[in-house]
Order: sequence, then C-alpha cells, then structure tokens
Amino acid sequence: MTAQAAPVNHNLSEKTLFDVLREVWRAKLYMLIFAVLMAIFAFSFLTLAKPYYRAQMIITPASPMGQALSARDGMQEGTLQMQREDFMSNAAFQRFENIYNGVSVANFLLQDEDIINGFAADRMFEFSNPYTPESAEAMSAYLRDRVILEPVSGTPLRRLIYMHPNKEYAMDLLARVHRLTDEMIRARILVETNQRIDYLNVAMTKTQNPDHRRSITGLLMEQERLKMMVSLDQPYAAGIVEPAYVSAQPKWPDPYVLYPVFIFIGLLMGFVVHGLKHNA
Repeated sequence: MTAQAAPVNHNLSEKTLFDVLREVWRAKLYMLIFAVLMAIFAFSFLTLAKPYYRAQMIITPASPMGQALSARDGMQEGTLQMQREDFMSNAAFQRFENIYNGVSVANFLLQDEDIINGFAADRMFEFSNPYTPESAEAMSAYLRDRVILEPVSGTPLRRLIYMHPNKEYAMDLLARVHRLTDEMIRARILVETNQRIDYLNVAMTKTQNPDHRRSITGLLMEQERLKMMVSLDQPYAAGIVEPAYVSAQPKWPDPYVLYPVFIFIGLLMGFVVHGLKHNA
C-alpha cells in the first residue's frame, strides 16, 4: 500500500514586488501618522539637545634643533647625527601619543579650576547632569573617550579632536593637553639626561685610558647637546602644525541626518503596525 503525496497548495506563491508595493499603499495612513510623530520627536530632540562643536589641532613630530645644520654638512658624521635626532624625535612623539590621555596628564588637568568648571556645560541635554570626573583615573577615561588622536591621510601628522558645547573651552582643552603632555615628556627627558651626564662625569674621573676617555667625552657631548635641546622653550615631542580651531557650525546633532533617520523609522513602524493589525 503506497502513501499518497500531500496535495500542493498552489495559492501559496511567493510575493512579488507589486504585492509589497500594494501592502505599502494599504499601510499609507499608518505610515504617515508614525512618520509625523517621529518628525515631531526629532524636532523635540533637536530643541532639547545642546549643540556640540568640533575642535581640532594638527601636530607632528617636533624637528630636532640641529637637523638643518647636519643636513647641510653632507658629511657622514652629520648624517648619522641627523638620523639619531630623527630617532629621538620619533621616540618622543610616540611617548606623546601614548600618554596624552594618561593618568599623569589627567592629574594635572584636575588641578586646573578652568578645566573643571568647563565640565558643567558638557551635557547632551539641558536637563542632563554634567559629567564631573572625581579622580585622575576617571579623568583619564574621559580623555580616552573624548579626545581623539587620528592620523592625517597616512602622513606623520596627527589630528587631535575634541567636541564640546563651548567653542573656547574646546580649543583651550586641546591646547592644554598638548602643552602639559609635551612639558611632561620634556621634564622626564631632562631628568634622564642629567642622570646620564652625572654618571659619565663620574666615569670620566675614574678612567685613565685615553681611548675610553675619548669615548666618554663623545657621549658627554651628545648628552649635553640633548640637554640643550630639551631646555629650549619650544615643543620637544609634538610640534604644532595647525593651532586649535573650532568648526563654525555644530557637528552634533545634525538635522540633515536626524530628520531622515527618524522619519524612516516612523514609516517602518507604521508599516509593521499595519501588518500586525490586519494579519493578526
């Protein structure tokens, strides 16, 4: 006895594009209502939201003081010196990239009353509570989240970015972060250089071998030169290519993006509600 095949229901066919458009047309009233409601919600959002401006600063590895002189020599010794200075410059810039949002910089910022007072305006809505970091760790987390360092088109340049409702405060924070970080690196390099100089001076007094004294003298001259570079009143780790400036118009919220997104969501919600009501 053979089993009979189940009858095929030819009425269950796949929907075509015209079927979908027909359903959209039937749901037009629901879609219109929800689209209007979401447009009103978007208007309310834009009214209550505080506009944020984008501040940015372009920085680069600071140029060594003697690079031009070494390049002008054309001699092998000058070329090697220039390469060493380039290496030190890149190493200092790498320090900058890794500590500008660290706890050490955050601790100095917390001691600045102008910086702390500026946080009162850093809230998305008028009714929101302002964010106030209570420790250096919290301030460091804020810097990691809000002060962004990004590359500039694959070049050695970097762009520091920060967004805040107050234009002047946004530019001031970037300038202070750059200055504090660079000064901190300069101070640490100066301490390390002085320690090496002291060690080499002691070694010089204990060495009688002429070749050793000649080598130590060369090292001392290099460290003295480095100390002179660090002591100059100019950026040591990160030079400023473009000082901090701010956008003319708010970057958040963007009505040209917000309205289309909210209206599209309203249309989708209206279509879904129509389908649930008529196919339940």
